[in-house]
Amino acid sequence: MVAAFQTEWDFGGTANSPGSVEQNVGANLRFNNEDTNDQDTASPVTIPSGADVFSFWKQIYLACRTTAPDTKVDNVKIYTDATLGWTDCIVNVGNDVLTHNTGSDAGYDPGQALVMTTHDTVSAETDFFTFTSGAPRTVTISETSTQIDAIGEFTDYVCLNLQVGNTAVQGTQAAETVTWQYDEI
Repeated sequence: MVAAFQTEWDFGGTANSPGSVEQNVGANLRFNNEDTNDQDTASPVTIPSGADVFSFWKQIYLACRTTAPDTKVDNVKIYTDATLGWTDCIVNVGNDVLTHNTGSDAGYDPGQALVMTTHDTVSAETDFFTFTSGAPRTVTISETSTQIDAIGEFTDYVCLNLQVGNTAVQGTQAAETVTWQYDEI
């Protein structure tokens, strides 16, 4: 049977212990100025008059919730279309492995509106929109078998945040697409 996956993210809580999980988020993730799953515009990231500001980071992952693969899923990748249509903005992605599996949330750090390298386990970041279908970002799996082969298993976290410069355009920005790919047997 073909595995069924969804994008989820954890928020709230404390280091290594998320408070909540947002399931079935589908295509909607909003960068904002609070560590919640809110999809409204109540807490926008403000445009600075000087130095860049940051959204709270989002720690997303691919989760198997309803249908497991016949054998396994591995070789998970994530990528963009290479073009962020938001003036003077950058979506950053952490370069490090942020452990997340059925036995550990060791890579989790509650969201903050700071440079991503202040995250407990992120030492470097990259512009997420440099990852494309031709050169996607690898997403690790820290489950016992280093693959997803059962309902309730997931990839490690992918940590994202929005960096906003002082010439950014005010208002809700156009939706952007992120694509997951993986091998399934």
